[in-house]
Amino acid sequence: MRTAHLERIVDRPGTVVLYRSRRYDFDESIAGRVDLRRAGVVGAFFYGLRHRIDVIEINEPFIARAAPRALAVIYGDRLRAAVSRSRRARVVTYAIASLDPRDLFDVLPTRARWRARLHQVLVPAVWSSVDRIAYGTSLARSLYRARFGRSRAQPAATLVPALPVRADEPLPAVADPVVVFLGDLSERKGFFDVLEAWPAVAGRVPEARLHIIGRGVGEAAARELAASDDSVTVDIDPPRPAIFAALGEAKVLALPSRRRPLWREQVGLPIVEGLARGCEIVTTPETGLAEWLGAHGHAVVDDDDGEPLADALADALVGALRSTRSPSEIVADLPPVDGRVAAQQWLLDAAGEPTRGGRR
Repeated sequence: MRTAHLERIVDRPGTVVLYRSRRYDFDESIAGRVDLRRAGVVGAFFYGLRHRIDVIEINEPFIARAAPRALAVIYGDRLRAAVSRSRRARVVTYAIASLDPRDLFDVLPTRARWRARLHQVLVPAVWSSVDRIAYGTSLARSLYRARFGRSRAQPAATLVPALPVRADEPLPAVADPVVVFLGDLSERKGFFDVLEAWPAVAGRVPEARLHIIGRGVGEAAARELAASDDSVTVDIDPPRPAIFAALGEAKVLALPSRRRPLWREQVGLPIVEGLARGCEIVTTPETGLAEWLGAHGHAVVDDDDGEPLADALADALVGALRSTRSPSEIVADLPPVDGRVAAQQWLLDAAGEPTRGGRR
């Protein structure tokens, strides 16, 4: 569980969350307003067995480590429904996977590899239990189609890009020439590439400033740069309102994620939060939103052409800072309903009964 998950369900009465662990960005004040229950496999099974449930929303099938708990609550509910001769819960899921977990086997340590293979045995069972799946990115849809496209039974499916709506706060007519890096200060998020690119950006756009927000292994490097460069400021793990305020004043949000053997960016929450506040986005093809971003005037940089990523990143950041688009013009491209909310509405739509293979 993380704060973004809590924010999505805090106003959904009747929702119970069974969770395994908490992320570092877990807001206790919001958590106190949500029905959270820590549960392992046994706890999930008995919850499904003892409670009348309308909809079970599970982690997406490619999260193989979640398969035992997902199947436990599903089978608990089905056993209850069979004994009581009542309707079983509809099983739904939201998918934004960026990698097929089978592609990770060769780079896992031996023990972890065998554990992952055991979990993978359960993934088809999870898939066959799903009644509805909403894809948040076209990349996720293509991955699942490649894996399960020939399965006889298919869940009802839809694609709703994981895009935000305009934030409910005033937008500046002209944004300040500020680049925000937000999130994990790590190599995989491209943080050190931003640091490497910044001197070139500052040299070409002298009025530009870099605002580093987050936490992680790069904290010392961030503070060191800020100490030697007046154009750089650092906020380590500030509260959410401070983050939103910084994005609301910035021109650019940079998240140049890099693929790693065990990881690839799915969407990138900073990208979503930056878009909602009218930021120009500078990222890489690793995010599942790369296709949409490139089609809507944002910068998607890559180093496949032989140019060092830091050089291409510097060019993209300068271009974004010099862009004449206003924040209002950027948010005008966003949908009228938050993508995650729209997907949730479709998943929970009571008009649709459990459907597989086109049959109700």
